[in-house]
Amino acid sequence: MRQTTMLGTIGVLALALTIGLAAQGAKPSSAASPGKDKSADEKAIIAAEQKVIEAVAAGDAVAFKALVKSDGFGIDGNGPMANSEFTKNIKQAKIEPGWKISDPKVLWIASNTAVLYYKWTGKGSFMGQPSPPVVFSSTVWHKNGDKWVAMFHQESAAAPGK
Repeated sequence: MRQTTMLGTIGVLALALTIGLAAQGAKPSSAASPGKDKSADEKAIIAAEQKVIEAVAAGDAVAFKALVKSDGFGIDGNGPMANSEFTKNIKQAKIEPGWKISDPKVLWIASNTAVLYYKWTGKGSFMGQPSPPVVFSSTVWHKNGDKWVAMFHQESAAAPGK
């Protein structure tokens, strides 16, 4: 019940954010900085997301911690988990070769903060529980100095056929 309530609350908040951004005319890409080319930052964010997944697939806690905020967290169908807790259990995450990210988009929140959203396809498990083969994911990235750091990550299992 707790998970359903939390997911419902997150859904309402996401819908409110989407409606608010739509009302402001926000668009994926360089909406936060009109006239400024953000393509290099967008490529860096997508590459950093790939590195996070590669670190998880390799069970590499050092590489994972270098890319994510230590006091950040993620949410999936099992509920929220602090990055520090995930890092302790990273060896329990199994991602088989052949996974892919498709249709990545970047939504700019501010000049140094963006949400990357995409479709992930692959096969894996965490702590012995199978992962959905297709998920829609989003990660909040924040640039601190010259470094992009993942602050928050969310995964939603795709409906059958998506």
